[in-house]
Amino acid sequence: MPQFLRNIVRSPFAQIITGLFLTMLFGGWAIGKLEFSDITDGNNPFWWAIVTMTTVGYGDFSPETPEGRLIAIVIMFAGISLTALLTATVSSIFVAKRIREDKGLESLNISEHILLCGWNRMVESLIDSLQSMNDSNKLNIVLINNENEDTISAIRNKYSDIKFRFVKGDFTRETILEKANLSLAKTAIIIPSDNLEAGGHPDEKTIFATLTIKTMAPSIKVIAYITQRENLTHIRRAKADEVIMSDDIGAYMVASHVIDPGVPQTVQSLMNAHHQASLKRVVIPEEYVGKSYNDLFHFYHSKGWVLISVFSEEEQIGIGEILSSDSSALDAFIERKLKEAGHSLGEESKTEVVINPKENYIIKDNEKAIVIQ
Repeated sequence: MPQFLRNIVRSPFAQIITGLFLTMLFGGWAIGKLEFSDITDGNNPFWWAIVTMTTVGYGDFSPETPEGRLIAIVIMFAGISLTALLTATVSSIFVAKRIREDKGLESLNISEHILLCGWNRMVESLIDSLQSMNDSNKLNIVLINNENEDTISAIRNKYSDIKFRFVKGDFTRETILEKANLSLAKTAIIIPSDNLEAGGHPDEKTIFATLTIKTMAPSIKVIAYITQRENLTHIRRAKADEVIMSDDIGAYMVASHVIDPGVPQTVQSLMNAHHQASLKRVVIPEEYVGKSYNDLFHFYHSKGWVLISVFSEEEQIGIGEILSSDSSALDAFIERKLKEAGHSLGEESKTEVVINPKENYIIKDNEKAIVIQ
C-alpha cells in the first residue's frame, strides 16, 4: 500500500468519517428490513439514518416497530458519539496548529513582513519605535530567536496593535529562515543576541546571517547591527543594505555633551518616536521635481514642517564588494593603498543623502525628503 494511503487510513479524521458512513449504511439497511411504512421507500432509510445521526430530527419519518425503535436508539448514540469525535478532531487540528505557532515551530504563510532576527535589551525600544513611526497598515513582524514562550507572549500583550509571529531557532540556518517565509519578507533586521555560545562574538553571527539571507533572497533589504568597527568591511562584503554601529551615536552624544551642550538633547528629542517633533520621510510632490530646494523648503514650511535633507536610493557597488571574500595579499595591498588615499572599503552606501543643500539645488525625480514634523 502506498505511503499516502497508509497515512489516510491511519488518520483519525478519515476513521471517523468512515465510521459515520458505515453507521449510516447499517442504520438504513436495518430500518429497511425491520419497518413496513413509507420509511422503507427508495433512499428514505438512509436519509432517515443521516437525520437521526446528526440529531436534526425533521420528523418526516420515524420507526414504528419495537425492533426499528431499538435500532434508532443505537443509531442516535452512535451518531452523537461520532459527530462529537469529528468536531473534537477538527478543533484539535486548529488548536495544535496554534500551539505550534506560539511555540515557534510552525512554518508561516505571510508576506510583506519584517523579520526581526536576534534578541537583546533593545528589542522593546525597537518595536516601540516601529509602532510609533508606522503610518501605514498594521505591522507584521516575525520574531526569530531562541527565547521562551513567556517572553514572546509578554511582547505580544504589550504591543497588541502589532501582528506578531514567532519562529524559534537559529536565524543563521536556512530551514529556520524558510519557516519565516523569508522569500516574501519586506525587510530583515539583524541585532546581536545576548545569549551566545562560549567564545562566540555577536558580529560573527550577524555577518553569517546576512550572508545566508542575501544568498537565499538577494532582494530583501537587510539592516544589520554590529558592535565593533573592524567588522564593518566584512558586513559590507556580506552585502548588508544598511549597517548600524553601536559606538557611532554613543561617541557623538558624549562628545556633544562636552563641546556643544544642547545638541545632544536636540538629537535625542528628534530620535524619540513619541516626541511631538520628530524626523519623517515624506514623498516630494511631483510638481516640485525639477524646481529648486528653496521652493520645496518654503512649501514644507507653509505646512509647519522644516526640510532638512533630500535623499535617493540607488544600487551602488562598494569597493569592498569588488574584492574577493578571502583575505589575500592583493586585497591587503589594495586596501592599504585606498587607505593611504583617504578612502575606506566599507563606507559606500546605497542611500545618497544631501543635507541642507544650496538654495539653487534642483530636486531630482527619484528623491525623497526628510522633514521635522
